[in-house]
Amino acid sequence: MKHSYYLFAIFIMACCQPTQAQTARDQAEAQLAYQQANASPSGQALRTSLSQQSKGFVGDGTFQFGALRTFDGRYRPIPGLRYHAGLQLVEVQDSIDIEETHLWSAASLRGFDVGDPEDKDTPVRRFRCRQVKEGNGGTRREFVEILTAIDAGPLVLGWLYSIALVPTPNGNRPLVATLMAGPGTIGAEPLRPLEPTQTAVLRLFGARADDVRTFAAANNLDYTRPADIARMMDHYNRKVVVK
Repeated sequence: MKHSYYLFAIFIMACCQPTQAQTARDQAEAQLAYQQANASPSGQALRTSLSQQSKGFVGDGTFQFGALRTFDGRYRPIPGLRYHAGLQLVEVQDSIDIEETHLWSAASLRGFDVGDPEDKDTPVRRFRCRQVKEGNGGTRREFVEILTAIDAGPLVLGWLYSIALVPTPNGNRPLVATLMAGPGTIGAEPLRPLEPTQTAVLRLFGARADDVRTFAAANNLDYTRPADIARMMDHYNRKVVVK
């Protein structure tokens, strides 16, 4: 019997080692990315870009209460933060001296929240780092605002914010949002642009498409509305997890 327990313990340890190694590697890479974003001269160059590209912030560019979610698993409330989608940078006020700020890139965070969880009238906006892929471009890691109830799938829906490639007639390059969908598990397939049509949405659910179609019809959901698509995904996720 002792021999069996011993073998079982070895098996558990062997299974945990790859995960622990990956976690340690992620934390080391995140720490390096944070240091690079805040060290001179690279940090100063990023701050100069932030001051020169005021149109790239999600929202009005003011600092808002929020929280960081770091690779070591911590949830860190922050007095104020703002997110620049064009540079993929979160600027965070120091918890002791709010006149001082720190920069966090998509490589240095698991994600961040904007808003106060105690404020029941205004939902917290959840941004998470995900692999994304658009068109023929390569896969890259960026912040995505999650619309589904849970962050880690099986399916997630979210907004990917970026600066328009083509300027408007007056020369401005506004912020644009692309609807993204795909597996919610980090390390799986990247999130890809989703066309909000019935055909494209139902294709996401595979063999459960008929069940989701029935749910959407019963609840008068619109396949062109992101909020309704998120509800369909939430329904699908509950079914898959409970199965």
